Amino acid sequence: MEPVYECRDGQPFLTIMVAGVGVLLVCLAFFVPNDPKEPIWVSWMIRGMLVFFGLLTLIVLPVVTLKAYSEYIEVQYGLTKLIKFRLSNEKILRIEAVTYNPMLDFGGWGIKGGRGKWSKFTAFTASMTNKALAIETSERNYLIGCRDPEEAEFILRNLVGCKG
Repeated sequence: MEPVYECRDGQPFLTIMVAGVGVLLVCLAFFVPNDPKEPIWVSWMIRGMLVFFGLLTLIVLPVVTLKAYSEYIEVQYGLTKLIKFRLSNEKILRIEAVTYNPMLDFGGWGIKGGRGKWSKFTAFTASMTNKALAIETSERNYLIGCRDPEEAEFILRNLVGCKG
């Protein structure tokens, strides 16, 4: 099924840089030498940690994709899109384009819990901006990074049929 609306958010330079670090960590695992003075498990543990953190870096690359369908809204985080969730249109109470302070309100960008007036929100942000889309549901509240939150607010409000 094709989405009615799609919005992608991220910093291309940051994505390329972080992907490069992840690939570098995985490649370094093949070059860890076996030290004859150390037990063999030490070098294998180092290799395993390099592969683990390299793959983890690739999984959680800072890219947010919001897709709206007629029945639900789907949010995907990371280049591999392993982190994803759906918000049913019936559970959405409010959608609003907001301005916030990423450092003070959430402690930075990424997947973070809010502070202060945003304490009931979980942020999924990727680009270094102070604008996002706040979606309040009957279960949880989300702050979703979006290139044009005003446009997303208008389209999603009409699609979902909720107030601002």
